[in-house]
Amino acid sequence: MAPATRRCQCNGLDLRTDLLEELLKGIGVRVVRILLFLHLVLLSAWLGCVLVEAIYEHSIEKTDGMRVFVSRLHWTTDKFIEIPAFVGVLVTGAAMATQVPMTPLLTLKILFGLIAIVFNAICVVLVARRLRHAEAADFKAWDTVDHKQHVYGAVVLISLLLALGIGGYLFAVA
Repeated sequence: MAPATRRCQCNGLDLRTDLLEELLKGIGVRVVRILLFLHLVLLSAWLGCVLVEAIYEHSIEKTDGMRVFVSRLHWTTDKFIEIPAFVGVLVTGAAMATQVPMTPLLTLKILFGLIAIVFNAICVVLVARRLRHAEAADFKAWDTVDHKQHVYGAVVLISLLLALGIGGYLFAVA
């Protein structure tokens, strides 16, 4: 049995509201798909940054010159790639969260994502502070901030992977 046709008058036009509702529903589905695509692209860029930074952070010689170099490299990567990527993940994630029903597992995924974002924002502050110490040749302070930044960075990576894993599971069972 076909659904009943509903109509309304708008500026003298006779409109079928059932078609309008179906069109808007279709647009909503497309918007969520576009947001999901952008979310995954930005997440990939962010995760790639975190992994590459971990590699070059842990493979440098502990000379003063290399500390300055890696501090500048990390800050440049953060400014131009990592910060825009995790802010984009936050924006697209928030936009998608308004379009889908909230479940306990989705809430957990969002929580892990927010933990990763907050800790990454803290890491950005630490990376900038570490760069200032490197440029001032205060390598004792650099070592202290470097250690904190690596601990917080581990929280970012673990939280990111947990959010990604839960998201992948939710996508697979949808």
